[in-house]
Amino acid sequence: MEFLRPKRPSLSLDLAPLIDVVFQLLIFFMLSSSFLNPALKLSLPRATIHDSKVPQHIVVSIDQAGNVFVNRVQVQMADLKTQLERRISQDSKKSVHIRGDKEMPYKYFVQVMDFARQAGAKQVNIVHEETR
Repeated sequence: MEFLRPKRPSLSLDLAPLIDVVFQLLIFFMLSSSFLNPALKLSLPRATIHDSKVPQHIVVSIDQAGNVFVNRVQVQMADLKTQLERRISQDSKKSVHIRGDKEMPYKYFVQVMDFARQAGAKQVNIVHEETR
């Protein structure tokens, strides 16, 4: 003699809407976090790793007052692009190294980076001092 049990209803949950909501939230947070402006005050010029093995052929230095030097020769900001074009055309690596005073205004750094890219630099490096 067999006893018949009533079948239990299956407790399955449809996960498709839950997965859709999770992906929507993921996309929302990824997009909203990429538009945030950094709100940190930074002092950037030091790093623990210092690689001085690479020879520096084209070095652009910017002092605190915004004076620009190309390989220790002072140039005006208006003439910087032509100076860099001439030097980059002679450099096989097409790289420019930028040295900036830690107290200089950030706009000078951006201008020099822009001029270096316009002049044909394939690689722009930032020179820093080693932290001891």
